Amino acid sequence: MNALRAVPTPGDDAAEQAHADLAPVEDLDTLTVEPGYDPATDPEAMLLCALMDVRNQSADGTDIERITSTLTTTDFEDPAHARMYGHIVDLIAAGQPHDFASVTGALIRSGADGAKDAPLRKRLMGIVTAGAHSVAAVHYADNVLSQSYRRSFHIAGQRLTQAAEEAPEADLFDYMVELGTAQRSAFNRLNTFRKPFTP
Repeated sequence: MNALRAVPTPGDDAAEQAHADLAPVEDLDTLTVEPGYDPATDPEAMLLCALMDVRNQSADGTDIERITSTLTTTDFEDPAHARMYGHIVDLIAAGQPHDFASVTGALIRSGADGAKDAPLRKRLMGIVTAGAHSVAAVHYADNVLSQSYRRSFHIAGQRLTQAAEEAPEADLFDYMVELGTAQRSAFNRLNTFRKPFTP
């Protein structure tokens, strides 16, 4: 996790700060895959695989809309997965196919070419062959969102601990309320996703 600032200063954009807090810190230039990593055991990878499943391209789009209207790139812990998901969402929004070849093309057009991005394309190849079926996309999205929700508590706890050590005493309660309000919003978003979807 990234270093967290305890107390926002006046003029801070709360949404921008939340994005920064949840953004992964790993650098895509040093992308490595742990030995023994299996995309089939990673909900983020399985979601991406399900979204790129060619059978998804001809579906009615309700599940895809449900996922892309809720999950953002900040919900992904792995920066490579976040980048791939961003391209998939962009392709969907443009009404373009979002299969493996199309996502690879989007990565190349965005500058993911040359030797330094070969590991990213290799990771994408591992993901697309992980075996996720399009009908399970909502299930995997729920897992990704659940993990993101739990990470947000870890971040909130770190920020509250830091505030307890460094912030003015008079600001502590209000800051705790602010963090609690953000966590309530995250809880509501998770539960809204789990309700039957009505486009």
